[in-house]
Amino acid sequence: MKKVRLFWEFHRSTLLINWSFSIAFSMLIFPLFFTMLPIYMMTGGPILSLFYKEISKKNEYYFYYNRSISKVSLIVVSMALNLITSFVLVKIIAHV
Repeated sequence: MKKVRLFWEFHRSTLLINWSFSIAFSMLIFPLFFTMLPIYMMTGGPILSLFYKEISKKNEYYFYYNRSISKVSLIVVSMALNLITSFVLVKIIAHV
């Protein structure tokens, strides 16, 4: 249960950058905002947020490594959660 909480904490720390980037770039193409938002949430947002964490908070990975969670597993779980969120958003938009 502790590992799940740690994965969630890492993912939550990337959400602000992911959502900010995704919404900002979706607003550039405003007529297609609801179409582009899930696409940016699956691709550009997670990549940019993970790149930011790699540059600015590189030592944070040691915290997770000391709790036997590898950097690769953090990235994979974070990307999987972004994909799940985006697919749910696509389903909601398709029904509206």
